Amino acid sequence: MLAPRPSIQVLASLRLFEEIDAADLALMAASMAVRCYRAAEVIFHQGDPGDTLHVIVSGAVKRVLRSPNGDEAILATLRRQAFFGELALLDHGPQSTTAVALEPTEAISVPRATFMDLIAEHACAREVLLATLAGELRRMTGRVEALYFLDVPGRVAEVLVGLSREHGRSLAPAPATPEGAVRIDGRLTQGDLAAMVNSSRQSVNRALAELAAEGIVRFERDGIVILAPERLASRARL
Repeated sequence: MLAPRPSIQVLASLRLFEEIDAADLALMAASMAVRCYRAAEVIFHQGDPGDTLHVIVSGAVKRVLRSPNGDEAILATLRRQAFFGELALLDHGPQSTTAVALEPTEAISVPRATFMDLIAEHACAREVLLATLAGELRRMTGRVEALYFLDVPGRVAEVLVGLSREHGRSLAPAPATPEGAVRIDGRLTQGDLAAMVNSSRQSVNRALAELAAEGIVRFERDGIVILAPERLASRARL
């Protein structure tokens, strides 16, 4: 069964395509496909040939490195609007990470030829690509800095600050929710955080308990609420 093509409306709602006119989108859409992934399904493995760009329409994806003994380092979590697989398209190398769906996820598959035409012919798409690559480099530089110079509580705070800025949504003030609070939707386990900060679950659990006891964060069934973003950010500073 052939995967459906993305609609022009869906493409136009995504940052990579939003400034491209409908006629050009229709031509490109003919070569694309909408694919659905189950939670925990691997989209591609590190080392696989890279011939497709993946653009997230809904759901969430983690990019990970895995050791031979099964240990996992989570480099990034991606949600709607984000795309991945672009490095392998640009340098014709293999995939540098493994991509795994964190929850049921829908993504648009863009073949290499269409992607290369897109960035060759549309300056707006090139700008989005370059800004994304620059942002990723800055984020990874910050992550390396945190790993070298911050303790575990500081590294946990740094990850939560990054997630709140990238994926958080502001909450309306309420009796138990102060003004400025931000919610990170999605189930983020202690194991996930441990894989992000290169530490043990026990150490991450202690750091999270400390943040919660101080009223900086609150844990909910399907998310984390940052109650005091400025205090959290201060924990993440060197």
